[in-house]
Amino acid sequence: MNIYKQNIHSITEYLKKGCKDTNQGAVGVEIEHFVCNKNGECMPYRNGVEYIMEKIAPHFNKHIYSEGFLIGLSCDDYHITLEPGAQIEISIMPSSDLAKIEGIYNNFLSIVNPVLEEKGYRLVCTGYLPTQKAEQISLIPKKRYEFMDMYFKSTGICGKNMMRGTASTQVSIDFTNEDDCIKKLKYANILSPILALICDNSPIFEGKPFIANTLRSYIWNNVDNERCGIVDCNFFEEYAEYIYNSPAILISENNDFSFTGSKKICDIYNDTILTEPEIEHLLSMFFPDVRLKQYLEIRPADSMPIKYVLAYSALIKGLFKNSNQIFNNISTEQIEDAKKQIILHGFYGDVYGIKAYKAAELIYETSYNNLSEKDRTYLSVLKEIIYGKKTLKETISFAEGRGIL
Repeated sequence: MNIYKQNIHSITEYLKKGCKDTNQGAVGVEIEHFVCNKNGECMPYRNGVEYIMEKIAPHFNKHIYSEGFLIGLSCDDYHITLEPGAQIEISIMPSSDLAKIEGIYNNFLSIVNPVLEEKGYRLVCTGYLPTQKAEQISLIPKKRYEFMDMYFKSTGICGKNMMRGTASTQVSIDFTNEDDCIKKLKYANILSPILALICDNSPIFEGKPFIANTLRSYIWNNVDNERCGIVDCNFFEEYAEYIYNSPAILISENNDFSFTGSKKICDIYNDTILTEPEIEHLLSMFFPDVRLKQYLEIRPADSMPIKYVLAYSALIKGLFKNSNQIFNNISTEQIEDAKKQIILHGFYGDVYGIKAYKAAELIYETSYNNLSEKDRTYLSVLKEIIYGKKTLKETISFAEGRGIL
C-alpha cells in the first residue's frame, strides 16, 4: 500500500473508532463566552482572562500551557479552553441527562463567578462581540492562532471577525456505524440553516446593529471555502479524502507548530505515515457546519444563556433520536440557498419549499414528539422563539440576559 492510500486508510480508521455499539442519546455541549467588563468591553488575555484562569486553576487536576501561558484546564466532567480572542469555552462531557449537564455548568459558574466579580467582569453569551470591533481584540499567545490569522487574510474577508469576534454553542452526537454517521451528517447539514436561525443571538456586528440574520453564518461563509461550509460525503473515506487533499495551514511538530500555508496535507505527508495525534490535529483545523471527528459536532448555534443551550441540546437530542427525517433529497445547493434566504429574510425566508418559520415549527414538533416528558420541559423557551417568530437577538438585551452573573 502506498503512502497516500495508507494515510487515507489511517484517517478512515480513526473516524471508525467513533462508532458506538448503541445510541444512548448522549449529547456533548460546548459553550463559548466573552469575558466583559460592565461596559461590555471584552477583556484581553493578558491582565484579564489570564488572571481568571490562574485563579481558578487549583480546582482542576490538569493545566495546559502554551509558550508559558495557562490556556486550558480540565477535570473529570469538563474542560476549559480559550478561543483565539480569549473567549472562554467550557466543553462538557457527553451525557443523556440534561439535568446533569446543567449541574456541571452550574458548578463551573460557582468556580468562575467569584473571580469574575472580584474584577468587575461577567461572562457574556452572545454570538458576536457585544460592543467592539474585531480589530480591537488581541489574540491569545498561541502560535496556532497566529498562523491561522495570517492564513485567513488570503482566503476570505471575515477571518479576523471569526477568530476574534464570534462565540458559539456546539452540540455533539454519537453514531453507531458508518451508515448512521453519514445519515446524521447529511441531516444535520440540512437542518443547520434553520438551527442557526432558531439560535440567532448576534444583534451587533462591529459595534453597530446587525440588520440581517444569522451573523455567524455570514461570517463563516466568508472565512475559507476549502475548510468551511458543507461537506457532502457518503463514506468515511470520502471525508478522509476531503481532509487529506486540502491545505493544512499549520502542522504540529515536536510539541510546536510550523506554518505550511496553502500546501496540501497530502503533499506535506507524502513520505510519512500519519500518527493518531497528527490526525486529531488535522481534523481540528477544519470548520464545516457539521464536523466529523469520532463524533458529529453540530456547529451553527450562537452562544446563548444556559437555559437556551439546554433547550437547544434537547432539540438536537429529539431530532436525532430515531431515523425519521423531516426533509429528504435536499441538495448542497438548496442548503446554501436556505442560508442566504435566512440571512436576508429570517423566519420569512424560503427554505426547502416552505417558509423558514414553518420549517422551524416542523423541527420543534418532531423533536418534541421524540423526547421524554422530562426532556420536553427544557424546550419551552425555544417554543417561544419559534412560534413567536422572534430570535434571541430581538428579545433579550445585554443588560437583561446576555450576561451571566
